[in-house]
Amino acid sequence: MKSNVIIDSEMFTDLENRLFTKVQSTIKKLRNDWRSPGLHVEPIEQAKDSRVRTARVNQQYRLVLFHLEESPKDVFYVEGVYNHDDAYDVAGSKFLRVNDVSGQFEVRRRQDVPQGRANNAADSEIKRRAAELAAAQQAKRELEEAARNDTAPVQEPKCVDGEESSEPPPHPPTPSGPALHVSVEDLVDVLGMDREIAERAVMADEVELLEIASYAPRWQGEALVELATGRSIQEVKEAFRTEATSGTPADVPTDSDDVLKAIHSGGSRRRFLILDEDEEYADVLEHGDFAAWHVFLHPDQRRYVDLESSGPFRLTGGAGTGKTVVLIHRAVRLAGRATPAPRIVLTTFTRGLAESLKRQLRSLDPDHQVAKSPGDPGIYVGGIDQISRFVVNRARDKRGVMADVLGWGQDTLPRLGRPSQDWDRAISDAGVELPEQLRSSHFFATEYSEIVLPQRLLTEQDYMRAGRAGRGTKLGRLQRRAVWAVISRYRDEGMRNAALDWDELSAVAARALDAASEKGEPRPVDHLLIDEAQDARPPHWQMFRAITVDGPDDLFIAEDSHQRIYGNRVVLKRYGIGIVGRSRRLRLNYRTTAENLRFAMAVLAGGDYQISDAEEGAFEEQSGAYRSARSGPAPQMLRSETLSEEYDDIARLVQQWVADMAEVGLDPSSLGILTHEKFRAANLVAALGERGVRIRHLEREAPSEGLPLVLTLHTAKGMEFSRVILFGMSAESIPANRRGMDYDEDAILQARQRERSLLYVGATRARDYLAVSWNDEPSEFIAPALEDKD
Repeated sequence: MKSNVIIDSEMFTDLENRLFTKVQSTIKKLRNDWRSPGLHVEPIEQAKDSRVRTARVNQQYRLVLFHLEESPKDVFYVEGVYNHDDAYDVAGSKFLRVNDVSGQFEVRRRQDVPQGRANNAADSEIKRRAAELAAAQQAKRELEEAARNDTAPVQEPKCVDGEESSEPPPHPPTPSGPALHVSVEDLVDVLGMDREIAERAVMADEVELLEIASYAPRWQGEALVELATGRSIQEVKEAFRTEATSGTPADVPTDSDDVLKAIHSGGSRRRFLILDEDEEYADVLEHGDFAAWHVFLHPDQRRYVDLESSGPFRLTGGAGTGKTVVLIHRAVRLAGRATPAPRIVLTTFTRGLAESLKRQLRSLDPDHQVAKSPGDPGIYVGGIDQISRFVVNRARDKRGVMADVLGWGQDTLPRLGRPSQDWDRAISDAGVELPEQLRSSHFFATEYSEIVLPQRLLTEQDYMRAGRAGRGTKLGRLQRRAVWAVISRYRDEGMRNAALDWDELSAVAARALDAASEKGEPRPVDHLLIDEAQDARPPHWQMFRAITVDGPDDLFIAEDSHQRIYGNRVVLKRYGIGIVGRSRRLRLNYRTTAENLRFAMAVLAGGDYQISDAEEGAFEEQSGAYRSARSGPAPQMLRSETLSEEYDDIARLVQQWVADMAEVGLDPSSLGILTHEKFRAANLVAALGERGVRIRHLEREAPSEGLPLVLTLHTAKGMEFSRVILFGMSAESIPANRRGMDYDEDAILQARQRERSLLYVGATRARDYLAVSWNDEPSEFIAPALEDKD
C-alpha cells in the first residue's frame, strides 16, 4: 500500500530544476515503498522526537521527515531538504508540536526559541518572513503618510472616476517606535505565542520586529506580520484558528493524531500539500515535470479557480502573484465541469503571450480538448486580434456591420493593420484648423479608440454630441469640428485602401456579434478568460462582452494596473461589464524575491496607479500588503561613466552569471538582458560579441537553450528568468522621449506611468538575481532605489 506524504506548500520555493528532479524522485519512492533500500530511511538516536527520520536524496542531500502513522497506512511529513551532514543535526533537534492555545501546527527545535534552519536547501523561510514584514510595513507607512498629508479622511478603497486606487508603492522602513499596539497577554493568552517572543515583540520597532519574526515559529511570524499591517487581535485569532483542541507546551512533542488533525484543519490546511488529497500536485511529482511545477496552484489561489460567479469577475494582483496560473487552472476546471464540453476562450493582449498560455496549458493538462476556433467545444487560446479577425471573417454581412461602425464596408475581409503614419497624413491634410497641441497622432489614436469607435460615431453631428468622459483634453465646438475633420480623413483613407486598424477590427467584431444576436443567433462563447487585461482598449472590451453568453462565469478578468504599458485606464461598466461585488486581489508574489520586488515598487513611487474597474467602491479590500514569498540577494547597481564601460561591465557580469548557473544546472537562456528599444538590444549583441560573449537577440531568432537572451522590456511581458539584467537604464533612455503625447497633463501623466510600468515589468521578470546598469546619469525612475542603496 502506498504511503501518504504531507509537504509544506513552500518546500520547493527555492529548488532549481536539477535538485527538484532528485527530490521529486525521492518523494515518489517514499510514496511507493518507503522501505526501499535506495532511500535509506533511518531513525535518529537520542532525537528530541522519536518519529524523526532522514532519507537519501543523493550523496549531497537528505530529506528530514517524520513518520506520523503506521497503520492502517503509513503517513510521512516531509520537513525539508538539507546538506547531508546538516540533516542529521537538524533531525536530532526538531520536533512536531500543536500549539495548546491556537491549535496551530509547529515545527520546533530543541531550544526554547527556535533558531531557524541551518543550510536548508529547500527554502529560505526565515528571510522570507522578514521580507514579508518589511514590505507590509512599508505599504502601511505610505498609507499613513498619505492620510497625514490629505485634508480629507483617507478611505480604503478610494475611488476616482469610478476607479479604485491600488495601494501606493512602499518606501524603505525606518524605526518609528513600537510597531504593534497589543499587549503581551494578547499575544500569549489569545493567540498562543511564545512568551519570550511576545515580550520582545510588543517593545519592538519595525526593524526589530523583523528580527523577531525571522526566528519565530512560522505561524507566529506570520501572525506578527498580520498584526503589523493593522489587523486586530481578534481578526488574527480567527485567521489562525484550527479545529485542533489538544496541544502541548512549547518544549513537548505532540501526539501524532493531534498533529494530523492540526494539519488537516481549515485554519492551517492551506499551508500543506497532502498527496493523497492533492491529486494535481501528486501528478506533478509523479512525472517529474518541472514545467508543470511552474503552473502548480498554491492553496491560497485555489478559491479563484473553484469560484462560481454570477457574472463577470475581476482578479487583480501584482506581478508574480499567480493570476495567469489561476486562469489556466480555471480554464481546465470549466472544461471538465459540463457535458457537452463548454466553449471556452483564453485570451491575452498579444500573440506571443497567447503562445505562452498554450505552453502552460499543455503542461498542466496535455489531454485537454483543444478548440480549433473560438466558439468550438473545448479550450481555444489566442490573442485579441486573432479572435477579432476570426469573428469578422465569418460575419455574414461584413459590409453592413462595417458600415455601422465606420460608415463604409465591403463584402470581403479588408487588409488588417494600418501604420501610425496614416494619422500623421490625416493631420497634415485635414488638420489646418487644429490647435498646435492637438497635432498629435497619439491624441487622435486614443480619441478614436476611446470615444469614436465605442460609441459608433459616424458623423460630425454625432461627435459634437458625444460624451468624452475620461479624456483629459477639453474640446470646444470649434475644436471638435477640427478634430472630426481629421478623423473623417483617416476613415476615407481606410476606405480607399480597404484597410482596418486593429482597434477598428475589434469594434467591427463587436458589432458583428451583436448583429448576429439581434437575429436570434446564440453568443459563441460560454466562458471567456482574459489575461493581461490592463492593456485592453475599449473596442476590445466591447468585443469581449459581445462574444460571451451573459450569465454565470461568463468573463474572468485578470489584471495588474502596475503593468499597463500600452493603453489608458478603462472603466468597464461603460461597456456593459458590471463587476460590482465581484473583484478580489492576490497579494503574495511567488516569483520575485522581496529584494527585487522592493526595487520594482520603488520604481512605481510617485505614480498614480488605478485599479481600473473596482467600480462603485465594490472592491473587497483585504488586510495586508503586496509582498513576496521569497528572499534573495539585493539587486546589483552597475554605474558606468560611458557606454563602452557599461558594455564591459555587462560582459563581465554575463560571464560570471553563466558560470554560476552552470554549477547549479541552469541553462544560460534563463538569463535575460532587457533594454528599452530594439536598436539598443541589437547594439548590445554586437558589443558583447566583440568582447567574446555570445548572447541571442530574441526578436531576431527563435528562443532556444544555450545562450543568454537579450530582448526589449515590451517583449519580456509575461516571461520570467532566473536572472535579469536591466541594461541601459540611463536618463536619456527611460523615460523615453514622448513627443506627441504632451497635448495635455493627463496624457503626460499616463505616458510617464506607462514608462514606470515598463521598468516595473522588467524588474519583476527576475526570480532570483537582478542587476541594473546605466552610464552617465541614471533614470529618474530608479533614483528611489539608489537612495535606499546609499
